[in-house]
Amino acid sequence: MFKGVKKYWIISIGCGLIAAALFYLYLGQVEEKYRPDDLVTVVRAAQPIAANEVIKSAQLMTVEIPARYAHPNGVRDTADAAGKISISDIAAGEEIIKEKLVGEKEKVSRLAYSVPLNKRAVAIAVNEISAVSYNIQPGDHVDVMVTVDIETAGSAGNSATTVLVLQDIEVLSVGAKAAAAGKEGTGEVKTLTLAVTPEEARPLILAGEQGSIRLMLRSPVDDSKYSLPAYKVNNFIQP
Repeated sequence: MFKGVKKYWIISIGCGLIAAALFYLYLGQVEEKYRPDDLVTVVRAAQPIAANEVIKSAQLMTVEIPARYAHPNGVRDTADAAGKISISDIAAGEEIIKEKLVGEKEKVSRLAYSVPLNKRAVAIAVNEISAVSYNIQPGDHVDVMVTVDIETAGSAGNSATTVLVLQDIEVLSVGAKAAAAGKEGTGEVKTLTLAVTPEEARPLILAGEQGSIRLMLRSPVDDSKYSLPAYKVNNFIQP
């Protein structure tokens, strides 16, 4: 008696599994039949992304939606968004569009995005001599020499001193601004913008205010640094 009931239970369970499998296949066929043929992959924010934040891969997700609902300038691959900077806040689930991202190409239009992490952009006035005949270009690295009058106890005569104050400093931009109204000359004041740490900014700014700056252009493959003593006028006549 028990064996006969057990047999029917097994048959019932088997039929149920077969019915479930057939139903699953049917749903798959229905889904495939009515699946839009114009689906595209879009990238969305998996979590809120704040403005001016470096976007990480974990903050992104991909979904498929009909092409008519996708933004024409939307990002289609997470690799095209990860590592870039968000210009504005992006809500969770929001589609990522190219206009809200800043990459290497877009940095040109806004200097702030080109400033390296933990550094600041500082502009200095230069001329043809101090700027190596204007051969310095953005991306070059320079050393900064300054000549300034340093009076010390017991010093006599010319107190001009030349000091190597900064080394291997990146040039962010090369520009010019119109000469201030009312001053002599109507030409342009040439400027260079350097990427420096706050500590490096102090001697650089002081050199621009109180001394005369001379830049030395470095080779792109030269990472050497020197420790040099201050050089005075008297050094010319010392044996």
